[in-house]
Amino acid sequence: MKKFLHGFFNHRVDNLTVTNLYSDVPVTNTRRHTGYSRLDLGLCPTPLLLIEFAPLNVLESRILFLRPKGQQWRCRRNPFRFLSGMVLLLLLVQGCEQPPLAKRLQERGKLKVATVAGPLSCYLGEKGPAGLEYELVRRFAHELGLTPRFRVYPNRKAAMTAVQTGEEDMAAGFIIPRSTDEHHYYLSNALVQTLPSFAHSMGQSRFDPRTMQATPVVTPQDSYAQELLTHEQLTAYPLEGAAEESILALVNLGIFDYSLTSVVQLKAHANLLPRLVPGNTLEKPIGASWLFARFYDSSLRDRANHFLKHQEENGFLQHLRDKYIEKVPAYDYVTRRDFWKHVLDRLPKYKDLFKQAGKETGIDWRLLAAIGYQESHWNEKAKSPTGVRGIMMLTQDTARQQKISNRMDPKQSILGGARHLLWMEARVPDHIQGEDLLWFTLASYNIGYGHVEDARVLTQRQGGNPDKWEDVRRKLPLLSQRKYYSTLKHGHARGGEPVAYVENIRYYYRLLVYWDNAERGLDCTSETPQRRLALKN
Repeated sequence: MKKFLHGFFNHRVDNLTVTNLYSDVPVTNTRRHTGYSRLDLGLCPTPLLLIEFAPLNVLESRILFLRPKGQQWRCRRNPFRFLSGMVLLLLLVQGCEQPPLAKRLQERGKLKVATVAGPLSCYLGEKGPAGLEYELVRRFAHELGLTPRFRVYPNRKAAMTAVQTGEEDMAAGFIIPRSTDEHHYYLSNALVQTLPSFAHSMGQSRFDPRTMQATPVVTPQDSYAQELLTHEQLTAYPLEGAAEESILALVNLGIFDYSLTSVVQLKAHANLLPRLVPGNTLEKPIGASWLFARFYDSSLRDRANHFLKHQEENGFLQHLRDKYIEKVPAYDYVTRRDFWKHVLDRLPKYKDLFKQAGKETGIDWRLLAAIGYQESHWNEKAKSPTGVRGIMMLTQDTARQQKISNRMDPKQSILGGARHLLWMEARVPDHIQGEDLLWFTLASYNIGYGHVEDARVLTQRQGGNPDKWEDVRRKLPLLSQRKYYSTLKHGHARGGEPVAYVENIRYYYRLLVYWDNAERGLDCTSETPQRRLALKN
């Protein structure tokens, strides 16, 4: 009698018909079988016995025969041989001790991660893949000596299912688990603690749980939000297949009136969805966790908890919370509303011109568009009392230098501005690189490199680093004070203006990149010639 175990995990059964052992009727659920044990017990010619274990409910476990498609055979039931086979199976399983999952993954060298697209989970930003979960998981994988492989799923339910079926090792998509999920998954300690919060579209009244029990609140189906509304005896309107981020976008557009989300999601989306208004909160603390399959051992979850504790202690986790939640640049509603309105009704007219100028100069067209918005709000007829004109608000001297004959012509203005930006970049010392080079270039575009150089001199005098924008930006406003500018080469300047100018462009640029990548269906896993910096170095 043959007796050998083919493998416990990640084995996919193809080209086989599944037949229930307890009847001759084929099993109707022919889904792919992943992570089950196969054992050839020699019960009859060429059969294969499949023991399908339901980890959470032994009564749901089934014993199945598999045979090649097209072949007909019938096994003669033999209770003695069947019981003998089961005893043999149990002995083999008991003697086949697997090393901990974390160790097996190290031998494989790869950590497979299920995630979703969103500002707190995973997205493609101006410098490449980003997101709170993305950065944290990469560091976790590095600590394990593994290479992370992210796969973006359409919603959290799909990502969690992929973990449960063994397709992925963990789910890290800013998932707030339901009360029942701990029976199906190993849950890590919470990465972020928050409160549930209602959200509504601007123009709607705030949702009052005490008086609006019958008012539908949109949530993803089978989500913590749906569970919480049911517990609070409120009316949930679950959407099948919808991600939380998509629902918030629909509320922002006024397609739905109310949703239940979290305080941190609303903070992360404040700049992206200007008409989404935070509402009342429920005083029931919730937290986002990583999820791991329960049909494996808990070693990977245990390593994750140890890692998260260390990241909390060393301050990295708080750094990520600040970066993606608490200290996201906050602009007023009118600024955000007008920007997104102009993205839809003005930018399409000039988008190809920005792209053409970007192709010619090597500058990210979205950076050029951000500069154009800061200068004129994409108004080709813009004029200033100081004499600057057009979308890029060029001076006459700059137009002559860049061989621009008509500053009011949007094509000429955009290309002239791009060339002028390159000219300013060339004036910044070669040893200044990375983002500092970009910010110094933008400040020079606004105020002139001479005044930027004065601020660098002043920074050095006062013990700062003249090559770091964060140090120099603190000294630029001093150029308006006589006690400082009288000792510098280029004299008085409104030094606070380039600081605000750079911050605004950084803000608009970040939003344009997020919007453009989402429009093109790009996420943190997309292969794209995205530059780490907007300007070539």
